[in-house]
Amino acid sequence: MNSLAFIGSFNWYGLLMATGIMLGVVGCYFAAKRHGLEGDVIIDMIIICLPLAILGARIYHVVFDVIEGNSWTFAEFCGFSGGEFKGLAGLAIYGGLIGAIVGAVIFHFWKNRKKLPENKRVSFWQIADVGFAFIMLGQVIARWGNFANGECYGEVVTNPAFQWAPLSMKVGDEWRTSIWFYESLWNFFGFFVLLYLYLGRHKSFDGFVFAAYGICYGIGRAWIEAIRVNDVLYLGGMRVSVFVSVLFIIMGVAIIATHIIRAKRAGKKVFIFVDQKKLNDDYFGYDKTKLAHPMPDIVFFKDRKKVKNKEEIIVDESGVAIKVKADDAEGNDADTQPQKATNQVDTKEVISDDAEDAYEDKWDD
Repeated sequence: MNSLAFIGSFNWYGLLMATGIMLGVVGCYFAAKRHGLEGDVIIDMIIICLPLAILGARIYHVVFDVIEGNSWTFAEFCGFSGGEFKGLAGLAIYGGLIGAIVGAVIFHFWKNRKKLPENKRVSFWQIADVGFAFIMLGQVIARWGNFANGECYGEVVTNPAFQWAPLSMKVGDEWRTSIWFYESLWNFFGFFVLLYLYLGRHKSFDGFVFAAYGICYGIGRAWIEAIRVNDVLYLGGMRVSVFVSVLFIIMGVAIIATHIIRAKRAGKKVFIFVDQKKLNDDYFGYDKTKLAHPMPDIVFFKDRKKVKNKEEIIVDESGVAIKVKADDAEGNDADTQPQKATNQVDTKEVISDDAEDAYEDKWDD
């Protein structure tokens, strides 16, 4: 990305980038709760990861541009030219992803410090799963900024039947393949795959969605970058983005393979694409997930139903039941009239079957 696009006096590229980030944050916030993570975790994650992602995207672009023989001053790196701030013209998505990963690592250590209660701790894998699922959504939208910039294109389109936007784009007097559009389309379908893996009924180990992102995005970006003709970064004659794409694919496969191997060695079941109703500690890694141990402020919808018709036994100083407090069918409190129970048989008439165990514990005390 070599220039900011202003159509009229409006920066469409900046708007699309900001829109992608905003939708990703909102999506993360609500999706995380479905996985047992509190919403505040997402806010903290954004505060740490977003600045590092922008910094990483900038460093990545500048470093490889310098390797190609260009020069940068620190002022230019910060977006200044001629004493005025011109914006960060030159950001690389893979640098942003690496920066986000670094931020997630920092977040992991911060959220696992000793003084933090166990139920408030969050692992790298848990935050990477939800974060990278919605990074894919941000990429779908942000890629349209390349259309506003008139960049990210491939070979000349000679067939008039394909000379129309967004399938191709006008560059000078020629129609060029819209590489950005193919990547946006690939990411669009990839996002829904990741969303299903994260929120669908079938669950997988912490880190699986992150691994799936690496494989999915790596495959799409590798073939798309292979046919790109503008703003291509090289290292030793090799396209850097294609090389990094292959590394992302290898990383994703390695994460999944490592889980399978560790599960077999531990004598447990592989925790990949398992019906949520069948999940238990027999599946390797399930006991460490927030599905098994949600954060304290999280109540899953299925657990909210169990609150209804809940009964509580109230006893006097002698341990004799005098009242039952229960929720009615609408979830409202409903107290029975106090009754005196002269013996254990009478007491049971006041206590419901569901509350009998609770009464016996009180009696034993």
